[in-house]
Amino acid sequence: MNYLFLDKLKMWWNIMSKSSCIIYYTSNLESPEFENKIIKGINEVKGDLPVISVSQKPLDFGTNICVGNVGYSYLNAFRQILLGCKLAKTDFVVMAESDCLYPKTGYFDFKPIDLNTIYTYTNVWILLNIKGRHRFYKKEQTHGSLIYGREYLIKLLEKSLDGLPIWTTEKIPFKFYTKKDKFTEFTSENPIVNVITCVNGRKGSKFVDIEPVKELPYWGNGRILKQRLFTWQVEYTNVNQCLKRLREKFQNWREHYGK
Repeated sequence: MNYLFLDKLKMWWNIMSKSSCIIYYTSNLESPEFENKIIKGINEVKGDLPVISVSQKPLDFGTNICVGNVGYSYLNAFRQILLGCKLAKTDFVVMAESDCLYPKTGYFDFKPIDLNTIYTYTNVWILLNIKGRHRFYKKEQTHGSLIYGREYLIKLLEKSLDGLPIWTTEKIPFKFYTKKDKFTEFTSENPIVNVITCVNGRKGSKFVDIEPVKELPYWGNGRILKQRLFTWQVEYTNVNQCLKRLREKFQNWREHYGK
């Protein structure tokens, strides 16, 4: 008997039998024109993955949970994710955010195996909606590029949010990851692009010390991509105000993630 073949067959079945769904969470603070382009892009590349969207306004995207106008905060965002995870029935949940552009291959078609591992897609770049800034900046991480075992994430969220308000717009720090959590990186040549609009108070970002680039695989030129995304509005012109907001939000990110 060919045991090597059986081992490979078992491994293949272990991968292919695991189910995933997308958890799309949004505070609906982005302009409808912009967010509609994000949603359209996800629909075009998600393949057969089902979507659970958790929003603060009714949303025609997959199976929708509308929590009402509870306002934006990290705590509220994580509460929304928790609701989506509890509704889902799949083995894994794939995070998707309302300010991220996703490629056709590399992220949504990835096949995770370990239900107790946090999978993080490392090829993430930032595009700033600032006048005259058309380059892409390498980003350290975004929560919209993570894949979890569904039950594992539910336990993480319930433990982190225990004893905290159900909904609040206050900046309440809470620990999320611990040293015991296992992370596994995965990537492809096709980046996820986190678009920072600077108009909605969402989190800032930490840039990796890599030279910004004018073009990225799959997405092409940054200036042209911005024209496609923001034909309906004028670019954010107050560079100093935008960068200040980015620094403030990055500090909040560090507090909330316990780093």
